Amino acid sequence: MGSGPPPPFLVTSEMKRLLPWTLGLAALIAAPATAGDIPVNSTLLKIIETVEVPAQQAGALDKMQVREGTIVDRGELLAHIGDKEMELKLVAKQAEHAIAQREANNDVNIRFSRKSLEVSQAELQRALDAIANFPNAVTQTELDRLRLLAEKNRLEIEQSSEQQEIAKLTANLKEAEAAITGERLAKHKIVAPIEGMVVHVFRRVGEWVDIADPVVKIVRIDRLRAEGFVRSEEAAIGLEDRAATVRVSLPNSDQLVVPGKVTFVDPEVDPVNGDVRVWVEIENADLKLRPGLRVEMSIAGDDDKETPPAEVTVDK
Repeated sequence: MGSGPPPPFLVTSEMKRLLPWTLGLAALIAAPATAGDIPVNSTLLKIIETVEVPAQQAGALDKMQVREGTIVDRGELLAHIGDKEMELKLVAKQAEHAIAQREANNDVNIRFSRKSLEVSQAELQRALDAIANFPNAVTQTELDRLRLLAEKNRLEIEQSSEQQEIAKLTANLKEAEAAITGERLAKHKIVAPIEGMVVHVFRRVGEWVDIADPVVKIVRIDRLRAEGFVRSEEAAIGLEDRAATVRVSLPNSDQLVVPGKVTFVDPEVDPVNGDVRVWVEIENADLKLRPGLRVEMSIAGDDDKETPPAEVTVDK
């Protein structure tokens, strides 16, 4: 009996239902999860920090220290809202504090009361000594007066000490009032909360600003974030804190190689292509990199988890 062609392979409905799951499992088993660097697709440089610096007091701008493109440090003065009345009020509060402080340090009354007590006690002792030698040398009325005078001087010491303590508390109060006024006046200074580049100035000198109105917009450009996508099976091996390398090809320049570290792995998988979003932060000390650039990026494999030193190299 001759051998004919093999019968066709029949695919049942149950096999069709299990086929996608079977292929997905095979892909996971075959994927090189830890071998070599992990490529990152569609990587784009983005800004990490952007701040619109608001006014903290209402008033007219009398100084603007920056313009678009100015590089500023944290705490640097950006603009100033004028308020002559508040400045004079601070001077008055500081003067009141100085007066109260001098009163708190003044112990003349205490020293005088102590000296008066010494004199009255001496007089009382002489009277008592005289009575001991001559019983009728001092009348009872005079003796009572001397005792009363000594007691009065003792109480005057207590009173002077209490007044000095009150004066110290008053000085503390005046100091706090001056500090409050100083804080209010300090809010007329608009300072940079981060270091970066001024990219927009919303108000000009002479314009009125209200509380919370944005005055200056600053972006941090010395540290950037590279955002890209990896396959979901590669994200499952634990990429957080893994070392990464970003390669940037700049026009008319050699390729820059910048080390970084994975700071975020999105827990959600894209249902369309199965990719997972990852973030890598890199230093931009020379400010050669610009947000919006498309770059090449790879994440170190499982054999090399250490973050490389934060320096930029150039591929020739």
